[in-house]
Amino acid sequence: MRTSLVKQPLDWWRSLDRVQRGFLLLALARVVIAALFMANIPPLDLRAGWYLHHGGDQDEYLTLARSIVEGAPRRSVVGLGQALVMIPWVMLLRPAQYMDIVAPLVIINGFILGGLSVLMVGGLARKITGRDGIAVFTALVWAFLPTLAYYGWFWHFDPAIMRSSYVPVAGWLNGLSDGPSVFALLAAAYLLARGVDEEKMPSWRALGVGIAIGVSVTFRVHVALMGAFLVFYMLIAHGGRALGLTLLGAAIAYLPQAWYNMAVFHFPVATGYISVYSDNWAHTLWMLRYNLPFHPRHWLELWQYHVARRMWVLIPFAGFLALGLAAIAALWRRRGWRAMMLLFGAPLAYLIPMSAAWPFRDDVIRFSLPALPFLIIIGVAAPAVIWQWARCIGLRRARPLDIPSQE
Repeated sequence: MRTSLVKQPLDWWRSLDRVQRGFLLLALARVVIAALFMANIPPLDLRAGWYLHHGGDQDEYLTLARSIVEGAPRRSVVGLGQALVMIPWVMLLRPAQYMDIVAPLVIINGFILGGLSVLMVGGLARKITGRDGIAVFTALVWAFLPTLAYYGWFWHFDPAIMRSSYVPVAGWLNGLSDGPSVFALLAAAYLLARGVDEEKMPSWRALGVGIAIGVSVTFRVHVALMGAFLVFYMLIAHGGRALGLTLLGAAIAYLPQAWYNMAVFHFPVATGYISVYSDNWAHTLWMLRYNLPFHPRHWLELWQYHVARRMWVLIPFAGFLALGLAAIAALWRRRGWRAMMLLFGAPLAYLIPMSAAWPFRDDVIRFSLPALPFLIIIGVAAPAVIWQWARCIGLRRARPLDIPSQE
């Protein structure tokens, strides 16, 4: 029996290729990094034991979870997803305050989902770029992102506050909904990336994409922007049948949120950020004219707040833009339009409209989190792909012409 317990894991480990083993080791590294930060190594100033910096929504989630356990769901501005995760802990631990259940939530988000996210990001990079080196380096950056978020603020006039604020965001070391929603989006994107070289999407995978998108929206409605793009990508890349299965999966995963919306807002599709202030769906539709956070004027505010006082940032931005455009051409040439569309379209579909929302200006890093895995892949892949492309062109030009001899 003992021999079997040792032999089976060893056989499984040997069945993996070197890249997959690298992903697993980096996933373990991410877990170790999370454990070190929770042990206050290196130190974070804004903390109370397991409680690192939170944005404030944690109490709203706890109140919602309690109301569901009591059988009287209350109106809430937040989505249902994180409250559902809290419900078992509310029933088991009977917390008097949020601090009483923060530990299991951090373990779920930062340790379990955080570790598995390394496999997702690395696998996504490998499927899209077709380059093992790029995939491993991307997974490396993602695994050590909390560490980069800690040491990357050395230049700031108050690095202690910035580290305490953004290490939990980068490492998902809090009980908020950001981590689970991004993880679900990564799962959807990874399933789609597995089909970049396929005309027909397997039914189970198309259904899985929809379920992952539905779960992500249940946790955080903001990511619906990227979810909508992934649904559109499914239609363009794999046709109507795959689209139907994706929509079916999304509807199934959205059922708990739809039930909650019917119970408190009297309509299955709603968002608490707006519906919580209205009594019926007609009033909600009327309020959409005034309460949506998206408006073009927020782009101007974003410019004035982050760029107008630091015009020098336009120089690196122009360089990144040129690099991105060259990477689009190189990736399209190497991997086809599906890979290019998925890698670049997904983050842009989220960032362009989201940057027109007023919360984006106040916390660009947190609200960019759903697009960050794609941006890291682009940042790692672009130089490598462009270099190889340029090198191939240079070799072709340097090669002498093969002129047939005349006899």
